[in-house]
Order: sequence, then C-alpha cells, then structure tokens
Amino acid sequence: MSNSVATKIIDFIQPRLNRRSVAFSLCLLLSGLFWLLTSLSKDYVNEISIPVVYNNLPDDMLISNEPTSTVKAEVRGLGYDLMWYWLQFEKVEIGVNANPSELPSIRRNGQEFHYMLTSDKNARMESMKDNQLEIQSISPDTLFLKFASKFIKQVPVKLNADISFAKQYGMVSEPLLMPDSVLLIGPRKSIDTIDYVLTEPQAWNELNESLTSEVALQHFEHLPFVRLSHTNVQVELNVVEFTEGSVTIPLQINSDRSETIKVFPHEVEIIYQVPLADYDNVSAEQFQASVFIDEKSLARTTLIVQIDNQPNTVTQVRVNPSQVEYIIQK
Repeated sequence: MSNSVATKIIDFIQPRLNRRSVAFSLCLLLSGLFWLLTSLSKDYVNEISIPVVYNNLPDDMLISNEPTSTVKAEVRGLGYDLMWYWLQFEKVEIGVNANPSELPSIRRNGQEFHYMLTSDKNARMESMKDNQLEIQSISPDTLFLKFASKFIKQVPVKLNADISFAKQYGMVSEPLLMPDSVLLIGPRKSIDTIDYVLTEPQAWNELNESLTSEVALQHFEHLPFVRLSHTNVQVELNVVEFTEGSVTIPLQINSDRSETIKVFPHEVEIIYQVPLADYDNVSAEQFQASVFIDEKSLARTTLIVQIDNQPNTVTQVRVNPSQVEYIIQK
C-alpha cells in the first residue's frame, strides 16, 4: 500500500517539477540574452590586427624588402560590430597604393625607400570602407617600401634524387621532368648568379617498375624576394627489365703506318645490357670495335680496344678482351 501511495505522489510531483524547471531555464536564457544585447549595444575601444594589401604595383616592378603584412589598429565601435569582426564575418584590410611614382620617397642607410602614412585620414577611410568600426590610431604609423625592377630568367630544373634499381632493372632513358625549366622572377642582382633549380631531395630505391611523382622545387631561402613560376614538377622514370646479351665481331685496325699489322685475337666479344623487349632487335652488325696504331701506341706491348658503334638501346657495354697483342709484318 505504501509503495502505491509513493508512486502516486511521484507521478503528481514530477510533471509539475519539470514544468517549473523549463520555465526557470527559459527565464534564465532570456535574461542572459537581454544582458548580451544590452552589452553589445554599447561603444567599445579595442585593438585589432588588420591585414595590409598592396595594390597598383606596376608590372615591371617588385617590392624588394619585407613589407609590413599586418598593422595594429585601435578601433571604436559597437559591440555588435566588434563581435562581427572577431567572428571573421567582416573583412577589414588596409589598402596601400604600391605605385612608386605616386608615393613620396626618403633615403635610409644609403638606399631609397618609398613610404605611406597609415595615419592618413584618406587611408583610414579606404581601409574601413563601409565598415562600422572607426579607426582611432594605427601602429606602425608609416609603411616603408623598397622597389626594384622585375627581372625574369629561364633556368633548367635538375633532379636531386638517389635512385637504385632491383636486380636486372634499370632506366632506358634519362628522367623526364615536366616542365624541364622554370622562370625566376626577382631583382636582377639576385637572379644573375642562379643557373638552375634543384628539386627537393628524393630517394627511390630498388625500383622494378616505372614511376611518376610530383616533386617540389627547392626555394632559395637566402633570396626571399626571388619567386619561381612553378612550385612543383612532375618526374617520370621509365623503368624496364634488362637482360644480358653478347655478340662476337671482327676487330678493325686503324693505322697510319704502311706496314702490315696483325692483332691477336682478331675478334672480340661485346657484352651488353638490353631491355628485355629489345633483345631480339640487337645484332652483331650494329657494333664496331677497333684499335688505333700510331707511334705512341707502338710504345706499348698491347693495344686498347675501343667500341666505335653500338645500338642506342644497349647499356653497360664492355669488350672482352679489352686489350690485344699485335705484330708488325714488314
């Protein structure tokens, strides 16, 4: 009986307690909202960071010092507008006219700088545009710009890579870079000494198939005002399986002497590596080996064998024997 009474009491109190909790929470939320709206309707002074944007830079000029990227501004405005800015819903920036012909100049440490006063009333109005925040002061109050003529130079790209292959694999051509050259853009005195651009170091080991990779170019950390027309290049490595082949060919004799000269042996073996797909296309007729006899070579007891012709598809070509004996018949 007592359990039944307790259950009835709980069932009677619980819905009333829930309604009171909801009403209390709603009142608390409304009071907080009214407080927030009241606070945001007041004027505040605060410090904010404003990005600097450089406009109207002539196509043949560049800024050769590190320009100020942001300024600190003391602004006045309603709490609504400040909250709008802090939530980054409102874009605020300082626009700087970067045309040297329209800016005053001054010499500092023997160099010419152009400058603009950020405290200028027109600059403030331009920076804020239709924004409701009012700039009270800006730091720094002066922006200095050093200009230089833009110079453009085309240089080749060089692959900076450690490449190794699995057994019996290799490349049939040099690595292909796309693009194979880039443009350097910057002050002439900085670019004149640059002859090429390296890729970032790569390590491709034990390759047994072709590879294509996007590789970043190295930046010139000591030349911060030099830009590259590309930041990456595509590298292609044509990797194929190789096999060993050999042919035996007669040895040619080139001599400026009238005597008859015989060499031993009169044939040599040419050993080479060739892509497996091209193996059947290589023949002995595509090779030529010779020795050259003159007064200097006759001072030795043997002659060095030279390979004069070989197919473009073969690599790691060697000759056996590499030296031959000779006799002169008078």
